[in-house]
Amino acid sequence: MYAILLCRFLVIEVLVVNNMKIPFSQISTAGQQYLLDLPEIDTGKDFFSLQGMVSLSCVLKRKSADRIFLRGRMQATLLLRCDRCLQGYSKTVDSKLCFICEADGSRYHQVKEIDLTTRDLDIVQLEEAVIDLKEIIRQQLYLSVPPRRLCKEDCLGICPTCGADMNNNPCHCSRELINNPFAVLAALKEK
Repeated sequence: MYAILLCRFLVIEVLVVNNMKIPFSQISTAGQQYLLDLPEIDTGKDFFSLQGMVSLSCVLKRKSADRIFLRGRMQATLLLRCDRCLQGYSKTVDSKLCFICEADGSRYHQVKEIDLTTRDLDIVQLEEAVIDLKEIIRQQLYLSVPPRRLCKEDCLGICPTCGADMNNNPCHCSRELINNPFAVLAALKEK
């Protein structure tokens, strides 16, 4: 019996790796586990890039003909660029996923403005009854990028005058505001 379960699991895994789009009709009400290791995902390299593989382990369970419950865990290492000093650094992502994928999103497309409840925020609206795991991973990677990308919390940044990295070699540039329209405001602040 163990060999049968193992073969069934391998068929499921190969199916997912070859085709990331899973129709709702192929997902059982008992649930199915999917394990993915993706070497590359289109991330728009200017925003961030990936180091190594992205791993996703998830269980998909059909709740109704147009609703699927997804629970899982995603792990990846993002390569980011610091907003202050422009140096590259890595950030490990280990996030839990838990939401409902709903195929009948037409009720939201008709309305210009709606008030969402907390329950609605956990629902992913899909145009068709197909879960695209690659797209879900891509969206979750973007959501895991911090709003302020800093290599360290006390990053000093770069010198606005000479461009030196203040973390590695502090420069001796003058900090006076010369020919700056805000110099008048700085003089008022000192009074």
